[in-house]
Amino acid sequence: MAPLVIYITGFRQHAGKTVTSLGLLSLLRKHMDPIHLGYVKPVGQELVTLADGSKIDKDARIVQEFSSIPDLDMTKVSPVRVGSGFTKSFLSSDDSRSKTQNLENLIIDSMESLNHKKIIIAEGTGHPGVGSIVGLSNANVANLINADIVFLSGGGIGKALDMLEVDLSYFLFKRARVRGIIFNKLIPDKITTMKQFVTDDLLNNKYGAFGGALTILGFLPMIEVLSQPSMKIIHDHFKNAEAIGDIEEPSWEVPCDSIKVVSLPSELLNVKKHISPQSLVIIAANARRRINTICEYNRVLTESGYGIAGFLLTCGDCPAIDPETESEIRNSGIPAVYVEEDTATAEKIVLDAYENTKLQIYDKTKLKEVEYLFEQYFDFQKFIDTFGVKI
Repeated sequence: MAPLVIYITGFRQHAGKTVTSLGLLSLLRKHMDPIHLGYVKPVGQELVTLADGSKIDKDARIVQEFSSIPDLDMTKVSPVRVGSGFTKSFLSSDDSRSKTQNLENLIIDSMESLNHKKIIIAEGTGHPGVGSIVGLSNANVANLINADIVFLSGGGIGKALDMLEVDLSYFLFKRARVRGIIFNKLIPDKITTMKQFVTDDLLNNKYGAFGGALTILGFLPMIEVLSQPSMKIIHDHFKNAEAIGDIEEPSWEVPCDSIKVVSLPSELLNVKKHISPQSLVIIAANARRRINTICEYNRVLTESGYGIAGFLLTCGDCPAIDPETESEIRNSGIPAVYVEEDTATAEKIVLDAYENTKLQIYDKTKLKEVEYLFEQYFDFQKFIDTFGVKI
């Protein structure tokens, strides 16, 4: 019997596809031996290099780390890797159809290597149309691998339904089988109201032409810690950033809680009021007295619990960071990143990091949050009934 293939896709990049893949796999592991579970990321864009020099999609590496699938074959899990220059090379080809067929064959070969599995979770890429230039949009890939689709929507009643109007129409046009809907990253206080108005009946009345019933599988709240980047991630969001301290230390992997922009003069800075544990402090690199005051306060914080998560030292037109200030930060053990941008620009980049943070292989604490999220808010029984899962 051919495996059941569930394809996870969503309304945009960072919609929560990897989190959903891990959440589903964690629930399925409670009911069946993980040897019967498979995972594939047919088309990948963000690549990482393995120890042997080969490249795979970053999300596939995360799933390898956290899924507990014992025989996840990394040579097959990420068959198409769309790295830098890939699209231009494709469009320059004299035989683009042949190239698409070659890419399709790579995906088919990966799927055939998983024929012994009972359930395969296939993770999509970006928004619905990503990959269409090379003939591998999310709808095309789902059809290629004969998958049923779980679609991730955003929150807000009107906003979510407006987006579904466009996205589901696209899948309908492509004759792709969308079966389940998850509303993800919702404001917790809004969930009750959203459940009241957005129902299975509403979706099926609006989108009944799909040929199969649409089922809402969950209204998942935003879990703050999942969107909190570490200082290592903050560092990677800036060009020409300088790490002050050893970026491989565990302290660089701690999620940053709130953002604190410190612009007050040193004589007005009340650290107890303005600085909290595990916060990311954005401050001008030449604010020597204020940095010194915060480093001293950090010692007090660490004596009773967590210190601050890190400094983001902004520059603008200021000269290079003062050596004594740099030494003070290094001695404090606080992770710090020195950037060329001014404070306002740096804050915008940091906010983007909070909006679009992905799981990292060191995020073991976050994995527990993912498992809890799906245990509490995902309707596993509806999932089983909708997709005919045999457990």
